[in-house]
Amino acid sequence: MSKIIIGFFLMSLLGSKAADSLPLSKDYWKSDAFRKAFNGSYRINARIEPFVDTKERELLVAVQAMMAKGERKAALAKLTASTLSNSSAAVMFNIGNIAFELGDLELAMTHYSSAIKIFPTFLRAQQNLAFVHAREGDYDEAFPHLLEVIKLGSQDGSVMGLLGYCYQQKGNFTSALQAFKNAQLTEPDNLEWKIGEAYCYDALGDNGKALNLYQFIVKQKPDEEQYMFLLINLYQRMGAPEEAIVNLELLRRKGSLDIPNKILLGALHLNEGSSVIGAEVIREVMKSDRLTDGNIAMNAVGFAIGNNKLDLAAEFHSLIKPDLVKKLTFSNRYKRQQAQILILQNKDLETAVELLTGLIENDPLDADSLYLLAQHEASHELENEALLHYQQAHVGNGKKKNASLLERGRLLVKLQRYQEALKDLTAYYKSAEGIQLEQLRSYISAVKNLQKSSQ
Repeated sequence: MSKIIIGFFLMSLLGSKAADSLPLSKDYWKSDAFRKAFNGSYRINARIEPFVDTKERELLVAVQAMMAKGERKAALAKLTASTLSNSSAAVMFNIGNIAFELGDLELAMTHYSSAIKIFPTFLRAQQNLAFVHAREGDYDEAFPHLLEVIKLGSQDGSVMGLLGYCYQQKGNFTSALQAFKNAQLTEPDNLEWKIGEAYCYDALGDNGKALNLYQFIVKQKPDEEQYMFLLINLYQRMGAPEEAIVNLELLRRKGSLDIPNKILLGALHLNEGSSVIGAEVIREVMKSDRLTDGNIAMNAVGFAIGNNKLDLAAEFHSLIKPDLVKKLTFSNRYKRQQAQILILQNKDLETAVELLTGLIENDPLDADSLYLLAQHEASHELENEALLHYQQAHVGNGKKKNASLLERGRLLVKLQRYQEALKDLTAYYKSAEGIQLEQLRSYISAVKNLQKSSQ
């Protein structure tokens, strides 16, 4: 099987790009690095923060004594009961801090925002409000506050690291990468920022650096499988299926593989490793009650078809449970695959044609069924019927909509109808992408020469 075909199938499982970025770990908010950053916010920076008068100082000193005893709820009650809670940015800020520690993020957000309205350059309030938004996963809201904190002079690792996550969510991986690197200047051992850095390298296509970091992270956090999946994803995209197989097998033996990744493991074994193991892994999935997505099952059948393992394709197809194909879209694809397998095996062609014509009768714009029927007709010297069905496929809907133009053009070349062929081939060329373009240009040029020589 060509690497292009295996690539298309695996991309349907893993995606052609870097895996979806991971959010900031929930454990970060319990980490020593964050505690240090947050607790440091209790310190006053008089240059860019509100002046604390005598009454405010007396209240905050009393609250500080209560906090030292661990009496946070009582401290919060004392602050909120004070009349200063409605006018003092410093008191509002401390209410926000204690509410944050107690897990009342809404109350914390309200009071940090109030403190900023009174004193916009209140660095610690800006910083902690950003922390609240980031903890809620709202990076868009955290972003402007983090920028303001940096403008006010902070280079704290937590601030820079969270800024990296904000840029990452926006798809600005170059800025995110720089932010994660800056975060590690003051927090070099914080794995969160290394994870962010690795993902940025991955997204920017620097596979070597991403690989080294992912491998390091997996060694540091062997029990957190999400990082192993990032590594597996990268191995697959780098064309290192053997490494992907090894790591998927480790997870399989731990019982940690979900259905799509089991199918992926089976496909990789079939293509790169042991056909026997690959078939058994996919067979096991097909029989499993955990398989609840008909598309995943039919993806596995499609892979076997593309890999020219037609007996396996027929077996996998027969193992798809009826309840998975009840929906119309699944049912159509199921019947289409059955017809395709029969045609490729050259078995029971009458049934195959009946299946395809039935699908087309129900949906005259079913480009995929029209394409398969046309291929069958072309191979059985029914050229006129094939040309008609390729044309209908092109104006229909489906994955083979554009490919039908290419096949129709090739059939017209075979029939020495070069002018018509060039029209279809040129139209297909305009929509084609990637490595096919050079070959297609050469083919069109050859057809033009044939046309000239035939005149």
